[in-house]
Amino acid sequence: MHPSGPPTVTPLIHAITARSGRVSGQRAVIEFSPKLVSIERLCAGVVLRTDGGEVIPGCALDKRKLSHAFGESGVALFEIANVLCESLALHWRSTGSAEGWVPPFEGARIARLSEFSAKNAESAISQTNEHHSTLNTLLAGYEITEISRATNIVERVRGAVKRDANAKHLEKRFNRVLTIGAGAAPMRIDFLGQNFACYFIQIVRSSRHGEMNTERALGKIYELELLRKFVNKPKKSLGLLDEERPKSFELLMVGDRNNAIQKRIVYQIEAMADRSEVKAQLLSDPATAAAHVSDRERLAA
Repeated sequence: MHPSGPPTVTPLIHAITARSGRVSGQRAVIEFSPKLVSIERLCAGVVLRTDGGEVIPGCALDKRKLSHAFGESGVALFEIANVLCESLALHWRSTGSAEGWVPPFEGARIARLSEFSAKNAESAISQTNEHHSTLNTLLAGYEITEISRATNIVERVRGAVKRDANAKHLEKRFNRVLTIGAGAAPMRIDFLGQNFACYFIQIVRSSRHGEMNTERALGKIYELELLRKFVNKPKKSLGLLDEERPKSFELLMVGDRNNAIQKRIVYQIEAMADRSEVKAQLLSDPATAAAHVSDRERLAA
């Protein structure tokens, strides 16, 4: 493969970039097939070789986001892309040329070898990956902060309960697992007290994840409705303790009704709860939710 661009222009480009403090050189874009038998191509990343002789690999994929989105498959995808970039970088450093590189995985190749000029190497890598990698563009807009917060809301409320001397005895009633019946998956209840049972959900601030938030809430409402029916069964078949017979069931939402996005999500969840016998309650933070659980458990007796 040979760099693109008229050879007679190259010295002029190098002279201009040298005076302006910019970095220039060659870049190689790597593509690979995610499966051995596949015509699909993904961009693994880019490897730069500056005019100063520095070779810099830049993987197009974000390991943390891939792991969150796709689990072990996402991590494996990142590892392949990263190894390809590092392999080409090692070859380029040792031989001084991208030509003759033998990819460590079948189906990988240098899709484009060209010259570049950019403000710095980081900018060149970022711009190239954005231009050539659709997955890189999708992951750039992939947010996991709110989703992670939603998954640990139970532990946050549980921690607040533990810190309350008057309610710490309720800590053991979080994340209760009930056996529904033979062949059925066990049911995990966020909080199951003697008289009060509830699920928690963190309302997200991102409109991108609003629909997912609402769907999770619908699932929790459905499970609370099932729990209402199950508590009427013989205690031994469900796994309830002798003193456990909840009569009040709620979906506790943690969020801010003054936030426009959260307000819209809360209204949708409340509308879904209105069609069931489960009450949906909005609380401002985990500490308030912990106090509410304590009060409801006491008042429902």
